[in-house]
Amino acid sequence: MKKILYIILAATVLVLGMPACSDFLEEDNKAGVTADLAYSTASGIHGLVASCYSFSRAWYGKEAGLGLSEMGTDLFYYGFDNKQKSLTSYNLTAESLNDNVADNACLDQYWEAFYAAVDVCNNALKYIPLNKVITDKLKTQYTGEVYFLRAFYYLHMVNIWGPIPYNSDPITTVSTNPTRVSEEVVYGNILADIDKSIAAFENSNYVIKTDGRAHLWAARALKARTLLYAASWLGRNGITSNADYNGKDLYALAQAEAQAVIGSGIASFYEKYADTWSMLNEDIGKNKEAIWGVTYSSDISGPANTVPKRYRTNNDGNALDYNGLITRTGYGRGGSAMLLMFVSMWNNGAPDVNTTPATVFVRVLGPSTSFVKHRVTGVDVDVAAHYSPYGRGFTRYLPSLYLWKLLENNRETDQRTEATLLTAYTIVPGLAGSSLRYPLMQDTAIYYSPLNGNSPEGIAKQAWAKDRYRIQFMAGGDVPVFTSDDPATALPTEAAKPVSSVYGDNRFNNNAIGGWKSYPGIKKFLDNVYDPLYPTHDISKRDAIVFRLAEMYLIKAEAELVTSGSPAALSTLNQLRSVRAIAGKDNSLSGTVDINTILEERAIEFCGEQQRWFDLKRTKTLIPRVRAYNAQAGGRIQDYHLYRPIPSAQLDAITNFSPNPGTGFWQNLGY
Repeated sequence: MKKILYIILAATVLVLGMPACSDFLEEDNKAGVTADLAYSTASGIHGLVASCYSFSRAWYGKEAGLGLSEMGTDLFYYGFDNKQKSLTSYNLTAESLNDNVADNACLDQYWEAFYAAVDVCNNALKYIPLNKVITDKLKTQYTGEVYFLRAFYYLHMVNIWGPIPYNSDPITTVSTNPTRVSEEVVYGNILADIDKSIAAFENSNYVIKTDGRAHLWAARALKARTLLYAASWLGRNGITSNADYNGKDLYALAQAEAQAVIGSGIASFYEKYADTWSMLNEDIGKNKEAIWGVTYSSDISGPANTVPKRYRTNNDGNALDYNGLITRTGYGRGGSAMLLMFVSMWNNGAPDVNTTPATVFVRVLGPSTSFVKHRVTGVDVDVAAHYSPYGRGFTRYLPSLYLWKLLENNRETDQRTEATLLTAYTIVPGLAGSSLRYPLMQDTAIYYSPLNGNSPEGIAKQAWAKDRYRIQFMAGGDVPVFTSDDPATALPTEAAKPVSSVYGDNRFNNNAIGGWKSYPGIKKFLDNVYDPLYPTHDISKRDAIVFRLAEMYLIKAEAELVTSGSPAALSTLNQLRSVRAIAGKDNSLSGTVDINTILEERAIEFCGEQQRWFDLKRTKTLIPRVRAYNAQAGGRIQDYHLYRPIPSAQLDAITNFSPNPGTGFWQNLGY
């Protein structure tokens, strides 16, 4: 198996924030022995360290984590049956919704999961030095890994909730009066952990990227990101509690760390940007551009792919399951759900591109059969390898009008547009000429045009497409994706016009053709390799890249904007854009760089990669950019939405609640 086998051999005790019931204090001791004995063995300490990684699979590649990191930004709208619409509409509450999958931000379960992760890390840091079986070098390496992971989890928490309780020791008793410490203190502690991680990796000479383990350059990449986050959120000299950073220029430090990672040789660029996302290169350890990420086993039914059970138990003492938005396929199978999150409905062909009422081009009949009969010739066409390359029968996220335009504006010079944006749905080879509504259809069934369909060029393209394929315009025309071409007001359409002046029939009288269900998707997470064992692609073995080389260039550019000014930032941006250029094309930027230039480049490079909400929050551009580019959210978003609500389950468990922010344990303002 190519990945770490993540199994919690002996779960530690309750994490902060669960209700104060006695059953939560009972150690889940699967081996039937004490933790001291279990972790004194080689297998025990290996398993404990491996378990520190397991909680990352609850966030990366999962629908709920994606919602909290990409929705409610300038880049994505929710589709018609999105299960976390409150994140985009900013209709959030502190209510702990547990198993609700209709509209659940899962904040209560992430509060639990992250603190569980921290507690496992704290236990590992306790037991690693006590183990007398493994070598000192391995102890040092493991220490580096665990400090890295503890910092990694806390970085997520402080950016979601702001001031939070900080635990540096294993939890042995329930605390009903926890203290929220300032963001500056949390950041100071995170940087201290990262520095300990770096020192441990240097001492153990652990500098390779294999099997998903943290390593020296992963720690330095995390440090670069953390320094940038702290600088943009707390201020250039914003760390005072950590003596090693007090008075230091955080932007300059972030720039230096990013440059060090760039120069390390740990990662390099593919000549073709699309190769970064090919399933042939999905393995973190082998992907040239990846620095570190969250791994999934090739065996999607194996234990290495599932999220740990919750610490919280039911009345029978059995550990509860995390919400289905987190686990996706439960506990028998696991993997990344990213391939399902950004694409149209699998049956978005609707009546107009159906070959018969039972089959469609873009989504053929189903897994019960691998053959579809050609409507004209009667020949059976094997469609197994093409059955499910695009998505499922739901729509979670669609690119905002702003993102679509941004990508299209770079199409002629930049590889990333074609590698990112799915603008055409194709028919299965062998079914050409089978369409009832489009007798001239060959390889394209649906095309999403960036034009306004009411423009002269749009009208001409619509006429051309009449017998060839369905054409959906960015706005205007018979089948628009958005209600307007103004990013501040555009909403996904909910139905097409019932009668077309061009087509002269009612082929579009179906709400499946509205922009809320049929739209250009994001294709970089799709499985592009047919696997006969998993032909329906409802979960993927794809590793989730968390740090990759391009981010280091963008961290450096953003830091240079402050430390050295626009020309230096522009030079670094153009180094990246040169790598991403279409061969023979000038892809460089010119003019003055500001933070919006940086954010646009990060949108092109990282859209969908679970960074956008944090980028807008930390740069304090979330409110204006959402109001300018996201009509689903712009009318409700307020300044207090820079923080998420503390889950009610946590507030119900404490005795020191205070209605006054900054004293006792308070709820974030506005909730």
